[in-house]
This record gives sequence, C-alpha cells and structure tokens, in this order.
Amino acid sequence: MKKVFLLFLFSILIISCNEKNQNSIDDIWDNFSFNSILTDSNQIVIKAYDSRLTNKRVNVESYIATKEFKTTTKQQVQDIETIFENATKTGYCCCPKSSFSIHFYNQKEELDYFYVDTLEFKNKIRFCEKSYQYSYIIEKQKWKDYIKEISKK
Repeated sequence: MKKVFLLFLFSILIISCNEKNQNSIDDIWDNFSFNSILTDSNQIVIKAYDSRLTNKRVNVESYIATKEFKTTTKQQVQDIETIFENATKTGYCCCPKSSFSIHFYNQKEELDYFYVDTLEFKNKIRFCEKSYQYSYIIEKQKWKDYIKEISKK
C-alpha cells in the first residue's frame, strides 16, 4: 500500500512538472485574468502615440499621447470582446513597437493596461500584456472598426 501511494505521489509530481501542462495552466490563468479585467471594466481609454517616436522605445507611457479615445457607453466597453474572437494567444513577446496603449478602468481605478503593436504585421495587430508575458494576435480590421466605433461622439 505504501508503494502504491508513493508511486501515485511520484506520478503527480512528474505530471505537474511537465512543461506542456505548466503552459496549459499558465494559459488558463492568463485568460482568466484577462477575462476578469474585461468583465470588471466600465471604461476603456485608448491612447495613440506617434509611431516615429515609439519605434525607438518599447514603453510608450513615457510619451505624450497624440490622440485619446474613451468609451462613452456600456455597449462600447462590452464590444471590446468582439475583437478577441478568433484571436491567437502567444507567449512572451519581446520588444513590440507599440503605437497604442489600452487602459481598463473600474470607476477611476485603473485595473490594467496593455500595449498595442499595429506595425509588426500587415493585417494583424499584437495586443501585449504590459510585462510582455503574453500577447494576443488580432485582426487589424477589427481593431480599426473598434477605434472608429468609440471615436464617434
């Protein structure tokens, strides 16, 4: 009985140390965290930056935004989820050339922010977590449509 129990514990240890399983756990946690941010947000602020400047630096927060877009309705906040339909999640992303930042708020409290790289791909954008631990690849047209929607007054 003792051998069976030790074998069982050893099996669990081996399975839990498997990198593929760890990546799956990380993906589940990242998706849960991101979905929680979307659910808890009641305002989204998107800041655009001069890409000639941001091409030289990763952290765009040190620059003054050239434009700022704010959601004005609850529906606009909920519509952000549509741009993530069929998105591809990627792992660590080093050094994206961010031309936008997107900030999620609940009342006046900033829940989180992400960087948006619209320059890397022709027809897609990279939506990076602020510490670059993961990102989503999204269709560029969906991003443009969303910006157009929230820029309407």
